[in-house]
Amino acid sequence: MYRVYLRTADQKVSEKTNTKNPAAALEAFSELVNRAELDGQKLAAVLTFNNAQLAFHRFDRSPGNFDYWRDKMNEISWPSVGAPTILDGGKRVNVYLDAISLSRAAELGNGNVSEGIRKALNEK
Repeated sequence: MYRVYLRTADQKVSEKTNTKNPAAALEAFSELVNRAELDGQKLAAVLTFNNAQLAFHRFDRSPGNFDYWRDKMNEISWPSVGAPTILDGGKRVNVYLDAISLSRAAELGNGNVSEGIRKALNEK
């Protein structure tokens, strides 16, 4: 689930958008980030996927700063999600993972647990 919201310095959240659609999430994040009337204020526009931060725009920053996303929407690193890749000789199996391993596999696979497990197994 993608979440987009405006956050104050004291962690209050408003103007929330929750969606499974990455295009809708990008549109909502872009609309927040491009609100010039918020410039200079201690506010942030936040874009997350499954509670992992994808982008965090601070309105009290200027262009060139790491956490300034206006005009950089094409640099967002979007997770690849969906069905696992079908591989030659592969077989669907049930695997049980603890919460930490499951989270790490999803992180390694950019949201795709199967891909994360494959990557982990191929690390040397």
